[in-house]
Formats: sequence, C-alpha cells, structure tokens
Amino acid sequence: MRDCVVSVDIGSGGVRARAHDRALRTVAEAGLEVATRVGADGASTQDLTEVVAAVDAAVRRVAAAPGVRVRALAASGTASSLVLPARSGTGPAPEERAGTDGTDGTDAGDGGAGGSDGGGTVVLWSDTRAHRAGLQLTPELVDAYRRTVCPPDASYWPAKIRWARDAGLPRAAALLGVKDEVFRRWTGRCWTDPMTAAATGLFDSERWEWDAALTDRLQVDAEMLPAVRAATDQAPLGAGAADRLGLPGGLPVVLGGMDGPLTQIGAAGFESGIASCTIGTSIAYRAGLGHRAVDPSRRVWCYPVTPDRWVAGGAGSNGGNVLTWLQGTWAAGSSLAGTLAAGFSVPADPELVFVPYLHGERAPVWRSDLRAALVGLAAHHGPADVARATLTGVAAAAVELADAVTAVAGPAGEVRLSGGFVQEPRWVQLLTDAVGRRTALPDPATATSTGLALLAWAAVEDIPPDQVFQPTTGESWEPDPRAHAALRATAARVAGFRELLWPS
Repeated sequence: MRDCVVSVDIGSGGVRARAHDRALRTVAEAGLEVATRVGADGASTQDLTEVVAAVDAAVRRVAAAPGVRVRALAASGTASSLVLPARSGTGPAPEERAGTDGTDGTDAGDGGAGGSDGGGTVVLWSDTRAHRAGLQLTPELVDAYRRTVCPPDASYWPAKIRWARDAGLPRAAALLGVKDEVFRRWTGRCWTDPMTAAATGLFDSERWEWDAALTDRLQVDAEMLPAVRAATDQAPLGAGAADRLGLPGGLPVVLGGMDGPLTQIGAAGFESGIASCTIGTSIAYRAGLGHRAVDPSRRVWCYPVTPDRWVAGGAGSNGGNVLTWLQGTWAAGSSLAGTLAAGFSVPADPELVFVPYLHGERAPVWRSDLRAALVGLAAHHGPADVARATLTGVAAAAVELADAVTAVAGPAGEVRLSGGFVQEPRWVQLLTDAVGRRTALPDPATATSTGLALLAWAAVEDIPPDQVFQPTTGESWEPDPRAHAALRATAARVAGFRELLWPS
C-alpha cells in the first residue's frame, strides 16, 4: 500500500480526482464531465447536484484503487464561482464558522444550518449576467482595487451578489463558492482559504479580512461569509460524507485552494522568476511573488497563498473553449484534433484577423460586453484559413495577457505550461512564440492537482509547503523571434479592432 493524498480539482469542464504519493506522482485518478449550461443572456452555470455527484463518484473511484491508502483529502475550485441555493438558507451557524478562534466546531459532514444539502446552481466565472450590476458598482470597485487587488469586473462576487439580489437571492443565504460548498458538505465547516477568498473580489488582502466598505455597500453581513483560514488547515471528514466517499470518518480534509495559484505552485513551486501558463478552457498567465503587488492600470489580480507568498496573474475568458466552438461551428475538422491540424496546415494570413472575445474578456481588458469578430474575410479563404486565424487570435490575446502580468511581476526566465492542450506540440509552439520566453512542461505535469497535493502533504506532515517538493521540468521549447514579432503585430491589430468595434 502507498500512502497518498487525494486532490480533487473541481473545474469548469468537470471534476478530476487524483491520488498523489509523497513524491507527488499520480497513483490513481478518475474524472467525470459536468455539463455547463450557457444562455444568450450570458448565463454560464452548472447544476450543484451534478457537481457534488461527480465529486463523490471521482473520490470513491480513487479511494478504492488498488494499493492506495488515503492519508488526507483536499479540493480546489475555479475563481469566483458562487453557489445559489435552490431554497433559502439561514446563514452559517456559529459553530460551522468555527476556526476564527481556533476551535474545531461540532460533528461534521452532514450539512447543518449553513445551507442545504439539496440542489442549487453554481454561477461560474464565465457568467456575464452581472455585467450591468457591475457597471452600477464601478466607482466602488475601482476604489476597492488597492484593497482587493481584483479588477472591476462582473465575474467577481460584488457584481454577482448585486445581480443575484435583484434576481431574488435571499439576503440571509450563506455565500460560498463551489469548492467551499463541497468542503462544508464534507466537514460541516463554512471555511474558505485565502486564494479563494481573494478571488471573490470581496476580500481586503491588505487587512486580511472581508472588505468592510464593499460588504456594507452590498448589505452582506459577516455571518453570511465563510471564515478565512490557512489553505493547509484541516477538519475531520464527517460520518455521512465518509459513507458516501468510501473513506474512514475523521480523515483529515485539507481546506485547499483555487486553481490559478495552485497551478503556479504545482508548476514552479515557490520560486520567483518562473511564470506559468495554462492552456485549457481559457488561457491564464501567472507569476509567483514574495509580496503583494498592485497594478496601477488595474489589469491583473494578485492573490495570496500565504501572507508571504503571492501569485500575480490574469485569466482570459477565451482559449480552448474558442477552439471547441470553432470545431463545432465551422466544421474545420472532424474532431478538435482535426481542427487544430487544419489550422496549422496553412500559414497565417496577416490580413485575416480573428478578434477572439466569444465569451467577453477578463484579464487584461476586463470587458464582459466584448464579442468576437472575423475581419478581412475574402472569397479565397476556406475553413482552414479561418481555423488558423482563430488560433492566431487566441495566441494574440496571450501576448497582451503576458505583457500585463510581466509589467507587475517582472520578466520570467521561463514559463511552465499546463492544461489539456499541451498535448499538441504545434499549439505549444504557438503559445511559446506568443509569450516570447522559453517554455517547459513541469514534472509532474498535473500542475493544479500537484499544487493541491503539495499543500495537503504539508498539512499531513505539519511542515512548511515550500519544504514538501520542488517541481522539475521535462520537454522545453524556445520562441521564434520572427513569429513573436508577428504575433505582437496581430495583438496590436486585435486591440485596434476592439476599440473600433466596441469603444471603451
């Protein structure tokens, strides 16, 4: 038997659980897709019951894998998700918020007053229905940036809460993201970690507390919010949850964190001067810092892992999801792999520009009102040309994103890559050309899960996280200077068309 911690990554496209041994190698894994429901009004949601069922099933499969002895359980989630209950909650009971005073609380894992273990809706970061509500809060959010280090945007909680209130969310409901809702169901505790708290846009990371001005403006009482605890804090797995998961009651459940900072940790450890770039549903770019950093232009966020370890970065709204749309809409290939192959079979036409904002855009422009456009289409262009323009447009957005993060964190000596699209070498080379830096695959390659497992092992062994493990690298790529210059030119044209078509 091998001692392992189980990392559960609750992502936009589904759930994946992995058992990691002490060397952070994957011993067993299981994944399940979760449907995302999108609407013309900007809705982008998941059914909470489906998410929880997928989490439970994935954990059960990994826990039952031969040779695995589970020492601890931990979960990660995406930024800024907000759970809307199917029926009114009553707010977290005081014992469920236990931990601000160091106490453990009561019996765990069977629900409790903090919310219902019934259904609900997970409003994802990509949901833009709060755009108008966010505009109404713009002065307050601009003023709050130096406290929260979250740019004013509809993806964050202030706009979502304002919108949800207008839509009828009860004022007494507990406010939790999906990862913290899962933690509550496992342990009975309404806790959150610093990364997830910061990614709500409602956390004053300078004072290390929920932002008083914003909570007053939104009429959010303190008891509606989870207690902010260290990412390595743990609580025992409750009896009911243990039965569902096939794990022993009382097993340590580590609080965990948010996927962006965890990916940085899993890819680069706690080193400075190394950035990470995820090529998944969207494209994200991050850099580790030893201090809190504020962007005067309000283009990037800065989230704490611990009080002395921070991650500055940004995540766009368009990446692999655009390529999926391309394959389904333009039939540029019989599969996503075929679409990529078609796009790379022709050279990029500098006169055919894809403005890639199918889902609006988060970092670095923070405009959920943006849309996509294809400019310069001519009779001689075919599906392969459109596919190539789409690939180039997404890469051009990565140029602008990497520039914004670099302006705050400084240039990276190397960029570590992660995400499902790293399996396509031509796509990896295109992103390498976009960021203009040497890139490499981290070893282990499962960066988010590795970062989460690193924190879980730190909790189990009661040691500082930076003493657990230091990732190494495998295959690497070098940027082509001419291709980088061409992508910079495309990025400038995209920015020009953006301002022309949707003036700020």
